[in-house]
Order: sequence, then structure tokens, then C-alpha cells
Amino acid sequence: MPGPVDVCTACDVAARDVSTIDSASDGSIDAAALDGATADADPGVEWPNAMSSAASDPWILANHDRIRVMRPRILALNFVNARTNDQMLTLMRSITAAMREGTRHHGYDTTTAPAFLEAEIAYSIDLRDAPPPAGYTLRNSTRYPRESPRQGTWGFDYGQLFTDTFAGYYGVRDPANPSRFLNLCELSERGLVHEVWIYGDADVPDVSAAEILGIMPRYDENFARIPGAPMNRCAGNGCFDADDVIPPACTRTLRIGWVNNTRGVGCYMESLSHGIEGISSQGTVPFFTEHFSNFAGFDFRLRLGTPFDSWYACTSSPCLAYPTSSSVTWNIGGRMGTIDPYVPICNNAHFPPNARQHYDIVNPLPVMSTCRGYRQGGGPGGMDIAAPVSATDWSMYRTLAPDCTGAWLVWWWQNFPGLGNRSTDSASRPMHNWWPFLYY
Repeated sequence: MPGPVDVCTACDVAARDVSTIDSASDGSIDAAALDGATADADPGVEWPNAMSSAASDPWILANHDRIRVMRPRILALNFVNARTNDQMLTLMRSITAAMREGTRHHGYDTTTAPAFLEAEIAYSIDLRDAPPPAGYTLRNSTRYPRESPRQGTWGFDYGQLFTDTFAGYYGVRDPANPSRFLNLCELSERGLVHEVWIYGDADVPDVSAAEILGIMPRYDENFARIPGAPMNRCAGNGCFDADDVIPPACTRTLRIGWVNNTRGVGCYMESLSHGIEGISSQGTVPFFTEHFSNFAGFDFRLRLGTPFDSWYACTSSPCLAYPTSSSVTWNIGGRMGTIDPYVPICNNAHFPPNARQHYDIVNPLPVMSTCRGYRQGGGPGGMDIAAPVSATDWSMYRTLAPDCTGAWLVWWWQNFPGLGNRSTDSASRPMHNWWPFLYY
């Protein structure tokens, strides 16, 4: 068994729900105590609260536009033998800080915009070897769940995270039967865990894992959960393999992400962003898919008449150029074209509005974009107002999320219609805050 469960040793300053929960003398946690930690929460202000704590709860749907802050609970798993839990939590605290900043709607314009996602590291689980076996050369511990032989896309055996063996590692005792521990499905169903963050080493020979995967219920155009519909196993950046056994008892949204110990905040922000793109692409929540695909430039084929859906089709570097601030030429898959006028909205995780190729977040030359004023009107003929956008706009976040496309992503997230947004939807109604959709 690993050492005692570390409850909220890394909770953010704003965290309240689990910061006062103590481990039992044997290192386990009383789940009933954590359930009670939300009793004072105002259900019209934040989630989890006394009335609702689990993802996919009907309360979230019914109160979507009343929620002012969401505090998703993260189960952090440390598999890196050479990294302490404190080192893991230092990185994860920095990630949650970037998430917090990214969910301040138009936060680049004001210091008073409130953060919407206040993610909490609810459990910090030490799964390292103490010490590693003699002659052991891998950087991830012996508890790291490897498939042998490997099957499907991922060599990481996600199914093991749902087993009783891992329930013992998590160490959360069942209040109804203290002799047993709650498994991952039970932790999800009770609202004790909303996401799992795996801390591992992906830069050495070992089995592969996805950036972020998820399961999620399916909804109709009226935001109603579709009765009898199977859980969507592709609610992330890819799908769980067929051999990854996720018990039928898991009926709520649950994401499992990979935090690479050799990389930083920006790289995991990119993983999270691909997960959001994946939720949209799956059509799990039709309203979100309709609007996000437009915002993020995944509707080019329909909207601009291109032979591809988005700039993700680019395979050469560079594949884009901007003859003027409102036109673009493209060279993709052996075909070339020009779009004039071209006024992008916000585009996606790899392509800011002025990107010349994948991951180009440093282009100083501005292009016109309606990112800041998405679906707010105010321009000629009621169109959105276009304004120049360049790398200067997100340069303020290079310290907060310095690697991968992190600085761009913080600014990109801030332009999602969030809390207090002034956008309208395709039916000219006030736009819903997008962030609660992640926990539908």
C-alpha cells in the first residue's frame, strides 16, 4: 500500500470544500466527512454544494445560469519515482492557477472579472516505489498500470484505475462499510472526484497514454439527458480503447488527464483544450457543439467553402500566409487557395487567428479577428466587431503558462462565453456560460 492519503495539502487559496478534511489515523479518508464539507455552500452560487456534488447531476442543468463558480475535485496520482508529491502538487497548483485565470471572462481587460473554475486537488496519492526493485530502470513506478501485451491505441491500462486494487490505493473508506474503500466509479457517483490527473513520465520508453480522455452522458437539443444512451467514451482527445473496462456503474462525466512531470503548465493547458475540442466534436451537448465549432474554426467547410473543416488539416510548415490583415492564403494537402475577405473568430488550440502553422503563437503581425466580440454584434449590419489580434495580446501570460501553446490558451479561454458574457446564441437569446458544459 502507498503511504497515507494526502487530502488537500495542495488546495488552492480559494479552496474551501475539502481543505478541513483530515485523514484517519490509518491514512484513509472518511467519505461522509467530505460529503458534509459542502453543506454551507449556496446552491445558487457555487458547485459542488449541499444539493449537488456529482458531475452530470440534473441540478447543474437546472441551475446552469445561476452558477457563479465551480470547484471540480481532482484525484492526483503520482507514479514518478523521482518526484515527490510536493513536486507534483507544485506543478498542479500552477495548472489550476492558469485554469482560474483562463476562466475569467475577458480577464485581460479587467482585474475584477471573477474566475469560474476553482479546481481543487482533493486527493494526492503517492504511488511511487519505496524503494524501486533492484535493477528497475523505468521512471514510472511498478504500480503504473501497463498493458501486457499492449492492446489498442494506449498501452496505459485505464481499466485498472477503476478496480478495487486502486480503490485501496486511493484510501477513501465507504461510510456504510468502513472495512472497504470506494472505487473510482463510486468516488465519481458521490461527487468526491470529478477528474483524475495522472502524474507520469512520458519522455522515456514506457507505455503510452492519452493527453486526456473522458466519459460523458449524451444530451439532446433541449439539454435533456438521452434515456438509455450509452456513455460517450470519446469525450476527450481520443477514445478509451475497447479493452479499457469502465464499469457500467460509472454514469457521470469523468475525465482522466496526463500531466507530464518534465513539462509545464502550458502543455497541460493544451491537453485540457484538446479535451474541450473533443467534447464539441462528439456532439455530446448539441448546443455546445454548434457554437464552439463556429468559435474555434471547425466549420470552415460549411462557412468558408474550403475542402477541409479547420486549419488542423495543415501538414506543411508554414501552410498559411496573410497578404493583408483580412485575407489568407493556404497550402494544404497539395492544394492552394485564397480567402478574401478572411476575418477569423478565435480558431483553436493550435492556431491563433494569425497562426502560420501548427503551434504558431509568436507571430507579431496582426490579423483582423472577431474573437473579443464573439456574437456580441455592434459592427456594420449587426456583425461582430473585428479588431487586430497578434501575439502581443497573450504575451502577458507567458510567465503563467510558458510552454507549449499555454500563453495563447489562457487568452483563448478568456474569450469563451463565460460568466457574465454579453454574447447571444444562434436563436438570439443570451448565450449560456460554456464552462458548466464540461461537467454535464
